[in-house]
Amino acid sequence: MRSVLKNAAETQIIVVDNASTDDSLHFAQSLQNSVLVLRNERNMGFAAANNLGWSVSNGDPVLFLNPDIECYSESISQLEKTLKADDALWAVGGRLIGLSGSPQTGFNVRAFPTIGSVAAESLFLDEIWKSNPWTGANNIDNDTEIDVDQPAAACLMICRDALEVIDGFDEGFYPAWFEDVDLCRRIRTQGGRIRYQPKARFLHHGGHSLKRLSRQEFLESFHRNQIRYFFKHHGTRSAARVRRLATVGLLLRSALSIAFPLAPGYSRMASARAYWNAARTISRPGKVTA
Repeated sequence: MRSVLKNAAETQIIVVDNASTDDSLHFAQSLQNSVLVLRNERNMGFAAANNLGWSVSNGDPVLFLNPDIECYSESISQLEKTLKADDALWAVGGRLIGLSGSPQTGFNVRAFPTIGSVAAESLFLDEIWKSNPWTGANNIDNDTEIDVDQPAAACLMICRDALEVIDGFDEGFYPAWFEDVDLCRRIRTQGGRIRYQPKARFLHHGGHSLKRLSRQEFLESFHRNQIRYFFKHHGTRSAARVRRLATVGLLLRSALSIAFPLAPGYSRMASARAYWNAARTISRPGKVTA
């Protein structure tokens, strides 16, 4: 928060607290002269919290930042400069740097998911063959400013007109994951362009969204939203294929967890159970709505 205040002088700053249980709300409220704090009585999810924030704001463009992001000097102004330099640009994302000091390649910017990319990730092909044609396009890590499919919404600046045209984030992606993929997909479908600006650098601590969820809850939420994304943009058959691939991938990880620690912080048996139980949940067809 201090880094945002330092690098966004005379800018409206809104903090949406999603029923936090740590001292983050108290800290945000201590900055009441500089920050507008909106408190939710329950966790409304990432998409709903973002929609609440931008709907009460009055600025243009709108910058969405995760609470685990720190801004480097001139990073925010660099994003705004890039976005305003081209009227065809609807959104722009910066370069996310991990705590190790290295760019977060593979997370920072990704191509839109396909059946092939889901298969590669589920079956570990992206680990064995980094330059594979299905997920290799996600390995963007260079100093070149380029158009992209989907920067992570952990740091994403969007024109207000674009948010109004696409009606913000889809709150059906709850509690998180794939709402940013869906948003960027709708921007591109409407003819908007999205830019990656590596000169705008942000430190991303990561893992903030996982603190409230168990391993099984995360897996179920992630894959449920993954299936919903494919149903919404590619139809019933694609969603069914993704469901099968996700189930196979979870079962494979359950088996491998007995021999290898695939989930840091969990025992091998606890990890195996989480993957197994998530696979059982995800495998049930159920009703998917867009």
